[in-house]
Amino acid sequence: MASPSPTLPADFILDVHDLAAIILDTHSRTESLFSKAQLVEINRGITTPTTLPAHVFPPEWHNIVNGQKRLAYILKKDSTAVERVSIDTFAHPDGVKVPAGRELTRRDLEDVYWRCKTFNNGYALAYVAQHVFDRLPPTAKLRARTSAKHEVVCKPSDVTVAEIDVVPKEACLMIEYEPSPDLGPNYINETEHRSGFDRPGMPWVYLLIGEPRSENLEDDPRVVLDLVTSQIGGRGAGGEIFSLERGVDYHSKVLPKVAHELQSYKLSGKLQLSSGPDALRTHADALVELVLERLAKVANGADRFCRYCGRDSVEQRCSKCKTAYFCTPCHLLGWKYHKVWCS
Repeated sequence: MASPSPTLPADFILDVHDLAAIILDTHSRTESLFSKAQLVEINRGITTPTTLPAHVFPPEWHNIVNGQKRLAYILKKDSTAVERVSIDTFAHPDGVKVPAGRELTRRDLEDVYWRCKTFNNGYALAYVAQHVFDRLPPTAKLRARTSAKHEVVCKPSDVTVAEIDVVPKEACLMIEYEPSPDLGPNYINETEHRSGFDRPGMPWVYLLIGEPRSENLEDDPRVVLDLVTSQIGGRGAGGEIFSLERGVDYHSKVLPKVAHELQSYKLSGKLQLSSGPDALRTHADALVELVLERLAKVANGADRFCRYCGRDSVEQRCSKCKTAYFCTPCHLLGWKYHKVWCS
């Protein structure tokens, strides 16, 4: 086990909701898969996509079975761009084609953005959270608060890995393309990323926070931290881009909206990422250090981060509690959760 971070006070109380926002923000600033791709079209399989020719779409797109819905995101990449794409620049400046009768809201844009950013990162981001917990001072505390006003306070060591298999109710195809005029006027390079097409299901991982008090889920007070609910089109019950829910609420209210569980969860030990790609492990380990650096700033009041999206250097404060900061677009989106604990 790594030694505790010397920059955090011994009595540090880590709010898990804040941590989740900071992890995802830090990840979005450093991931490489979609760093220079902007959204140009959303297609739900009802009409023919217009941005790219139909033959570009893989056979799986045309062979959805068992009533599973399908969704395609088409993203245009510019590998020469200097700046990384953020949520504010994710929509292509030439416009985004959306299904008839719909308009692209900020929340819709977030759903696409985070579905891309969390793609295939469930184990890596759970690993990051777990290793951040391991690096806290042993006398520190975790505080997990849900939008249903359920609270758990525990030691950093009171965290367990849970694994299940799920079948998303919506299969998502992400196509990233880049024109290559040097090879021909209509030539493109394209890469496909598929989520939810797996048969019979896809592995899913989350963390259980708190001491186990009962084998009965309804009596177990532990809180689920699922950092990648957005990968299968979900959100937390408070509208968060992740899930922080009491276990019974997660399994009965949050997850069923977007996926079917194939069996009950199984508990396991530490996530090591030993069998994954080296780049994934390298990115995850780097994230641990970056998140710990930010937590040190949070502890001394030097990181004014948005309580909804995790972005730092935010100026706008909640008009009620005067302590929580929010980006301007995030204030309304984050209020459903924040109002429960605002004081």
